Amino acid sequence: MNAIHSDPAAAPPRLLDELDLAIVHALQIDARAPWTRVAAAVGADSATVSRRWEQMQEESLAWLTCWPQSAQWESSTDLAMVLLGADSDLEAICAQPWAFSVDETSAGVVALVAAQSGLRGLGGRVQELAEIAAGPGGAHDGRAPRMHVVSAVLAEDSSWRTRALDARGQRIMAGEPGGAGGSAARPPKPEVVAELLEALSKDPRMSAAKLAVHLGVSEATARRTVERSAERLGLGCDLSSWAAGLRRGAMLWARSPQLHAAGAQARWLPQSYRALQVVGPAPLCISVRATTLTALPELEHALGDGIEIVDRWTVLGARKRNGRLLDEWGRALGRVDVRW
Repeated sequence: MNAIHSDPAAAPPRLLDELDLAIVHALQIDARAPWTRVAAAVGADSATVSRRWEQMQEESLAWLTCWPQSAQWESSTDLAMVLLGADSDLEAICAQPWAFSVDETSAGVVALVAAQSGLRGLGGRVQELAEIAAGPGGAHDGRAPRMHVVSAVLAEDSSWRTRALDARGQRIMAGEPGGAGGSAARPPKPEVVAELLEALSKDPRMSAAKLAVHLGVSEATARRTVERSAERLGLGCDLSSWAAGLRRGAMLWARSPQLHAAGAQARWLPQSYRALQVVGPAPLCISVRATTLTALPELEHALGDGIEIVDRWTVLGARKRNGRLLDEWGRALGRVDVRW
């Protein structure tokens, strides 16, 4: 497959230790929390926490993220999982702002694609992606690639946690305004959320003062806008799965006579980082991370007897996630703003 400006000879990243993973977990709960609160949650001093975070960022092992959650786009947007050939142009695919995620798998390249012009428009976008995947001068036979229309997003990538914080630390991070729960007030209008997304995509920890200038509102209003947008904007932290010791991944295709219950079970599986309900013979696609592929039978058993796994695709590497371009070790290479 075509590379994405990465060096295949580059050494793999170091493993993050428990303090690093705890800091990431804290920021996954509240990316804008002051360092004093993060320090209290992880049981370290603020200077150490700040230094550790800077080191992880410099090594591209962890990064702050801001992305539109499904509540922001599900009423107006259609999604499809698209299977492309193993020889596809990865760089060109990942450059598309409407390709939410891109994974190399044992079945081929899998992309999650979005469109706002209905299912016919989604089909056109999938066809466009197939042409892009062929690359300059590449041969595309004109046939539509295999696609599964997504009928429901059960768990987004942002829902996954390192689980390195103890219960006390999680309470500290979630117990303040602007934390995981956000505000129960009515969310801002979609256009305000879009403007907020534009600002926070560049700097998720942008101060309320700077954000107020960008939005043209008072500092207090800027803070409230962020809190009220919690259901529509994801603010968190992502990391290299390899550096977290999770060097293997898989997409599990499943079915169940109790699809709603099966989806809920998949959503809360600790190893699950994405769960989608699709239109097809295996309507549940569950993406999982693990230390080794020998853990798959145990993971599948944890899903319960009511879920039948009908196919398994090994994830060879994640190359784009929530707009971030990733190298073969899962380190952040750059960003493509999510737009569709």
